[in-house]
Amino acid sequence: MAERGLLDLAGWDLVGNGPVALNGQWEFYWDRLLAPEDFKPDLTPPQPSGFMNLPGTWKGQMLHGQPLPGQGQATLRLRLLPGPGEHQLALRLISIHAAYRLWVDGKLVAQSGELGRSSATETPHRSLVLARFASQGKPIDLVLQVSNHAFRRGGLLYPVLLGLPDQLDLIHIRIWSWSMFFVGSLLIMVAYHLVLYFLKRKESSTLYFSLGCLLLACYYVTSDPSDWLINMFIRKADPDIIQKISVISYPIMSSIVYRFYRSLYPFEFLRFIQNLCDLRNLAFVLIVLTQPNIVIYTMLYWFAISTVLFNCYFLVMLIVCVRRGRDGAIFLLLGYLSFSAATLSEIYGHIISFSEGSILLFGFLAFVLFQALALAQRFANAFTAVENLSADLRTEMDERTRLEREIINVSEEERRRLSHDLHDGLCQQLVGIRMRCAALARSAIPEQGVAEEVTAIFSLLKDSVSQAYDLSRGLWPVELAPGEVGASLADLVRRVGQSSGVKMQYFEELPCESCLNEHLVQLYRLAQEAVANAVKHARPGRIIVTLGCESDRRLTLTVRDDGVGRQAVRSAGGLGLRIMTYRASMIGATLSIDDAEGGGTVVTCSLACAAERTTREGTDG
Repeated sequence: MAERGLLDLAGWDLVGNGPVALNGQWEFYWDRLLAPEDFKPDLTPPQPSGFMNLPGTWKGQMLHGQPLPGQGQATLRLRLLPGPGEHQLALRLISIHAAYRLWVDGKLVAQSGELGRSSATETPHRSLVLARFASQGKPIDLVLQVSNHAFRRGGLLYPVLLGLPDQLDLIHIRIWSWSMFFVGSLLIMVAYHLVLYFLKRKESSTLYFSLGCLLLACYYVTSDPSDWLINMFIRKADPDIIQKISVISYPIMSSIVYRFYRSLYPFEFLRFIQNLCDLRNLAFVLIVLTQPNIVIYTMLYWFAISTVLFNCYFLVMLIVCVRRGRDGAIFLLLGYLSFSAATLSEIYGHIISFSEGSILLFGFLAFVLFQALALAQRFANAFTAVENLSADLRTEMDERTRLEREIINVSEEERRRLSHDLHDGLCQQLVGIRMRCAALARSAIPEQGVAEEVTAIFSLLKDSVSQAYDLSRGLWPVELAPGEVGASLADLVRRVGQSSGVKMQYFEELPCESCLNEHLVQLYRLAQEAVANAVKHARPGRIIVTLGCESDRRLTLTVRDDGVGRQAVRSAGGLGLRIMTYRASMIGATLSIDDAEGGGTVVTCSLACAAERTTREGTDG
């Protein structure tokens, strides 16, 4: 540690101990830009205004009982007492506000910007310089001129490092390597979450997260802790533009981060606070774009204070989200704690005091990783919820299918009961009335006109009996055993042919003496609906119904007509076709409606044979 402008390094081994920070008391010459010639032994040495601790600022330093302003110019001087022997040494200087020149033993080794006594004559430029020089083992005089008319406080933000050239190069390479790793990770996050957003536009949190990562990368590559990584890719970048990008990125990022949190937790993060944050950030951006540096960095002080308040609000709301059990809130809280620690450390180092190191990189990296983990947890929970809903939906669909089949079975059972009631009740009564009416018609009736009325009533009863028997057979066609469905289909063809006048034929090709398929009744219903549609809408001359078991062990029902064609049937039908499709799906059959060769329509329904299904079940078991 330097004392009163002197630093003894005789006991410091640069090879073993590494670079040394030239911290401590430097001679301080206020409002004077002195050169090495002013300190020649043959001249009367200038008297220092005092001693200034570096890193530090001269703002507020007491001189003649008055505090110094932040703007001005000064000369700093330090004498080093190195160890014996010749060495190639280097000095590392970074982010000195706002322009400076450095001499080592009277030789100018580093310069940044143009010094001046006013903002009009000064050209500020923050830069990183590795100044190399040779040490002969003799005392080394450092003379540093600094002028500041652009920033709120003049001085040195970071310590001046002395070390071997390779050591200082390694420090610089290490910083840029970590910076590139961090920025590369951010850019991967940006690309990944942008893809997620374009795949699901309603999830705006991924968009805000990717934009936040992009702004964070812009801020970091243009700031001091990264050694201005942007200079690696843009060699002749305008320092003033780099500075403005760095200053603007952070307020814009804070608005994006608030939107990110609000998209996740809209009930905790209020729109009013979002609007307040946006107004603050917009005002600061306008100041950066329109005002000189001295105004910008004066307002930066107040912006930093408001940032502390917003950080407190964010932390409180995230704690509320954690207590309410919001998805990913604990990760967001941990990430924002890291982010707050990093930003508050930078605010403390730039606004309040000075720090030799920066935790900005690690704070930002932890922030991004925790935010990504929070999104991953939310997506994982969403996927789990979807899987659970899918499982519940499959269960409900299976239950619905079971209930639908049960309803069909109940419906068929009710049809069978009604058929039997009609056959054994109403039909028998009508037959009895018809027989008595026939006996009455054969007897001699003396009243005039009564005989004709009795004959007419007999004819009506005869038709009613036929219709009642047809209705009974239509309600329940399979009266004895499943294998007799062929007789029912043949009866259906006969009855519809007689009533409609359409020529109809039925063919059956079943290798089994008695078909045991449990869905024969539904095949009958499908044939019934297909025949009815053809008669009503196709205007056919002939309808052929075929029931057969093909070589692939599938039971197939075919209804073919030579009518007007499939399009006419479809446009006129609708409900009947939907009923047929529904019945086919209930029994696991395939239903197709196609144009027949030579004109007309062919309806085909095919399902697995009962014998084939039984064989497969036995094999699976």
